[in-house]
Amino acid sequence: MRNRLLAVVLAVATIGATSCGGGSSNEQTGGTSDCPVDLVDKAEKPIEITAWHIVNGLQLRTLEKIVKDYEASQPNVRVKLESQGSAVTELHSKMDQALPDRSLPALVMPDDTKLRYIADSGQFLPAQACYDADPESKKIFDDILPILKTSYSIDDQLWPVGFTSGTGLVYYNRSHFEAAGLDPDSPPKTIDEMIEMGRKIKAAGVNDAPVVLKAQPWVFEWWLSGAQVPLVNNNNGRGEGLPTESEFGNPTTKTILNKLRDAEKEGILKVTPSAPTNSDHILAMATQSSSMVIESSSGTTTIAGIIDGTIKAADAKAQFGVDIPDGMKLDLDLGVGPLPGLEEAGLGQVGGMIWYISNTVPAEQQSAAWDFMKYLNSPKAQMMMSTDGGAVPNLVSVAESPELAETWSKSLGGRWQKVATDVMSGVDSDFLGPVIGPYDEVRSAIAKAMDTVLLDGKAVDPAVANADRTITKALESYAADVGG
Repeated sequence: MRNRLLAVVLAVATIGATSCGGGSSNEQTGGTSDCPVDLVDKAEKPIEITAWHIVNGLQLRTLEKIVKDYEASQPNVRVKLESQGSAVTELHSKMDQALPDRSLPALVMPDDTKLRYIADSGQFLPAQACYDADPESKKIFDDILPILKTSYSIDDQLWPVGFTSGTGLVYYNRSHFEAAGLDPDSPPKTIDEMIEMGRKIKAAGVNDAPVVLKAQPWVFEWWLSGAQVPLVNNNNGRGEGLPTESEFGNPTTKTILNKLRDAEKEGILKVTPSAPTNSDHILAMATQSSSMVIESSSGTTTIAGIIDGTIKAADAKAQFGVDIPDGMKLDLDLGVGPLPGLEEAGLGQVGGMIWYISNTVPAEQQSAAWDFMKYLNSPKAQMMMSTDGGAVPNLVSVAESPELAETWSKSLGGRWQKVATDVMSGVDSDFLGPVIGPYDEVRSAIAKAMDTVLLDGKAVDPAVANADRTITKALESYAADVGG
């Protein structure tokens, strides 16, 4: 039961952490510049708005609490949180279906790979228009972490109205490190170090596959960004016009795949499929048949709560459908570290789920959505998301607050969140992740290349070449459709 529980908790933590970067001017960028920000107080009856999301676990419970608090403070707005499944691809598909007949709800929360798609669709309000139209919101805008504003702006316009941010981490078994003579306070900083540490753990007889890697394309993208290697042309999609050619077939891509393939052949690395429903890599950590795994930071508070016994049985049952005794603790000593890179750890880009306001709903709903997002972006709500929901703080004032530092110091999950926050603050704003319209297709091509090499045992060069062709075709098709 304990193994199953941790597997469920860690699976919930998987947000398919995503990557995205800021862009410059582009004539294809759609959307309206008009943002109605002052209609809520004039409403004669409560304005009802719907928000599509795929949030779950403690993050959902925290969001529901924030909605409840907001509605208590604002009687003129009612917010309906509407789940669109458990995988981000389900939400993306629902958005695709809604675009033709302009049937989007007031708020949607896709992952941040949708930035270019959102901007080009013409069916969303750029957040910048709302900030510009609402002088009272300037304090919030100035407080947003600079890396978030830089990452998610196109043509000097910030598009998302809210963020649930995260980063990539390596979760590792400290006891296994000690058994292999490794320092439990020093997680691997590079891919090579991760493999070498795995080699020592295996030699010590701790387990047979010390490193388990789910072939998630976001991890590969972050490795490329951390090495400042573009995924697509046109300045990684941030130049004039749209990217039309893949640059996935570069020497760094092949180097990474060869390192991973060699480690797999040696028996140090076990690779699991990239399917969203696959959580074998998590189960391996839970059963201690693995010592290291790469995942997102979004579930740190949940994972730590299960480990240290602070998650209540009723909460575990409601969130995960798992029965556990109150106060049960797992016999695991886990640590976290920044995502190992090619040359150093913690590089890459920001990721997470991003809020947008659609312009396809009546003006009063747009105004209500903006009003709610201002509340969600308040220090009070952001403190809740950071301490209870496992999200990296989006506001400088919260990230640097003594209150948050004190709260984090008192719990395992808090200490892990501090690691994630430090990683976010170190992301290189001079080389952000790619801005791509057909991001789902690009992700699919990268996942296929990883599966072909690491699961099917095929040669690196043909797999990369095939991904290159697929990505280029998707980029060309998107540019033709959009007019770029």
